[in-house]
Amino acid sequence: MVKRADLEPQIVTEWLKRPAGKRTEMDVLMFYSELSKCKSSLLSFRTSGDKYQVLKSILRNHIDR
Repeated sequence: MVKRADLEPQIVTEWLKRPAGKRTEMDVLMFYSELSKCKSSLLSFRTSGDKYQVLKSILRNHIDR
């Protein structure tokens, strides 16, 4: 497994590729689903918790409010 810190920049880059207006807190779940299906390697980090919650934490400074 890859370290979370190694994948965070790639995850943020993918998030920021989303169109304006599609980077809200409501969109994080859809993004998580897209990553799970199409880019699961970005979610291959080890965690003792819920990967969705970790993803929200990674994106917290990049969510449009």
